[in-house]
Amino acid sequence: MLKRKLEKKKAAALDLKKSKTTQPDAITSGLFVQPFWMQFYKIECQLNEQLATLGLPTGITCTYNPVEYASSLHCAYLSRYLCGPKRVIFIGMNPGPNGMGQTGVPFGNVRTVRDMMHLSGEVLQPSLLHRKRPVNGLNCKIEEPSGVRLWELFERLAAGSLDTLSQQCFVHNFCPLAFFDEEGNNITPSELKGQLKQQIRDVCLDALEKQLQLLQPQFVVAVGEYVHKVLNRSKYCQTVSVSRLPHPSPRSLHNTNWSEKAQAFLEEQDLIKFMRNEAQGISY
Repeated sequence: MLKRKLEKKKAAALDLKKSKTTQPDAITSGLFVQPFWMQFYKIECQLNEQLATLGLPTGITCTYNPVEYASSLHCAYLSRYLCGPKRVIFIGMNPGPNGMGQTGVPFGNVRTVRDMMHLSGEVLQPSLLHRKRPVNGLNCKIEEPSGVRLWELFERLAAGSLDTLSQQCFVHNFCPLAFFDEEGNNITPSELKGQLKQQIRDVCLDALEKQLQLLQPQFVVAVGEYVHKVLNRSKYCQTVSVSRLPHPSPRSLHNTNWSEKAQAFLEEQDLIKFMRNEAQGISY
């Protein structure tokens, strides 16, 4: 009798798993306390469901959502680097086609994810694959310059350890979608046209509000101008320090010495002590 009851409980717990966006090796039941990173991931899954109902913006042929098709790697990133609240959060715009679009990790250049973070996981395919934008996961051979610049600088400033960085800092993207036009051009959220541009922004901002309430950062750093403008609409950000780090993309004008500019900015904002886990406070 006891064995039968336990089997029924296990079956019921498994039924709670979502079919569209999965949490690898995650079982939800009253017997387990949900890890912190899963609380964050749950908000991401809810955001994905909302975005899926909006359709395609004007001029966009297809979108990729690596939080879904690369959920294994994405969750590996969260489970390793998001064990609790953070003092500082860096927020990028959306996945790059050869970074997070391949790995599910924000600014996640393949070499960074594989060799620096030592993460592994299965990467599936987007629901609609653009002929000019293949997804090869950790087998992708194309570098993502923004990811290389950002993570190499962060690792160096964190005394050579991303584990040290993650004690008080976290890197996230505002929007989980990559957008491509008919020719396969990467269209950023700031470049979208039509009514859906604002709708996508607002839905993503609602999710970000919940994520910020969960993480409780004291310093919110927008990576690039688009996110910085969006954060002006955030209620949470009205109560904390908000600043703008120049985006590391080579597409940005006068950006050849990004690392030097970024380090100077982080020193000016007195954030490096958090990156090195030298500031007193929370540590995970």
